[in-house]
Amino acid sequence: MDATLRTVAPLVGAGLDRLVHAKLSSNVGPLELAARAANSLELVGDDIGPTVVTMLE
Repeated sequence: MDATLRTVAPLVGAGLDRLVHAKLSSNVGPLELAARAANSLELVGDDIGPTVVTMLE
C-alpha cells in the first residue's frame, strides 16, 4: 500500500499536467485527448500508425 501511494501521486500529477497542456496549447479537451490516445495505441505497429517512440513525445 505504501509503494502504491508513493507512485500514484506523481502519475496523477503528470496526467493532469498533460490534460492542461493539451487544452492550453491546442485547445483539445480531455475526451478528445483520450480518444486520440486510444486510437494511437490501436495503430501502433501498423504501417500508418505511430511508433512507440513518437507516442512518448
